[in-house]
Amino acid sequence: MKKIACTLACSLLALSVWARSEPAAAGFGISDQAGNLGLNLELSSPSFISGFLTIRAETQLDFLSAYRDVPEIAWDAFYSERIGIAGTGGWCADAIRLYGEFGGLFVLPPSALTDDALQAGIYGLFGFEFFTGPGKDEPIAFYLEAGTNSLFAEADKLPGEDDYYSGFTMRTGLRYYYR
Repeated sequence: MKKIACTLACSLLALSVWARSEPAAAGFGISDQAGNLGLNLELSSPSFISGFLTIRAETQLDFLSAYRDVPEIAWDAFYSERIGIAGTGGWCADAIRLYGEFGGLFVLPPSALTDDALQAGIYGLFGFEFFTGPGKDEPIAFYLEAGTNSLFAEADKLPGEDDYYSGFTMRTGLRYYYR
């Protein structure tokens, strides 16, 4: 067990030494969260621990597009919020950076799904940032992310399928770094 802990600690230390420090960033995007359409805005903190970690906060307007065959709730709008920690895995080319992200998920569900005012969960994803030029100092990046949501609550008013926000997620958008 000590060898595993030591190996993990050395690996994190090595990654943090090789990583570059990044400034704060803002972004917007579009997503598919368990079959539901979403439009998001995000803010990222400047990186810390030698550029390895970043705190990211996001707000998203979601639409129940997964339930188009249920006219009473189809396309109902609701909000979701995320706060998480992103860790960079390094650069795989001059203009492509890899990262992973994990954090808390908070959903303000529509009243047609549940009486809960707030539902909580977790999320995890991995992503790629494609910068607009070959230099690593370009301020604009296109991102593509894939991962999963796990909401700890259910839609108790929805017959049959009660996991309206848990499952596979895809996101894409633009991020601007304040250099």
